[in-house]
Amino acid sequence: MTSIQARNVNHPDHRENLKAEKYNLIREAMLASLRDDAWMVFSELEDMVRAWLDSHDVPTALFPKPGSVRWYCKAVQLDLEARKEIERQPKKSPLHLRKCRAG
Repeated sequence: MTSIQARNVNHPDHRENLKAEKYNLIREAMLASLRDDAWMVFSELEDMVRAWLDSHDVPTALFPKPGSVRWYCKAVQLDLEARKEIERQPKKSPLHLRKCRAG
């Protein structure tokens, strides 16, 4: 099975091996859910990712364990931040995210 070396914005030297199929599904769901003109709380993003997975008939067997969607959301979020595809709102708790603005 193919894997992706996910980065971590908080630990630049760390890489996490993620199954490519799961990574790509979560990434697509996140980028479909986030906007570049509004911040979204991470928990809301996680809910939207779950809804996206359901609406795209992703088998529950792909994320069978409780918490596995959340874990993948967090790992992909950190990777997308490191790749500058999404960004977090500075000094904001809980975590607020959006797509990086073009240009």
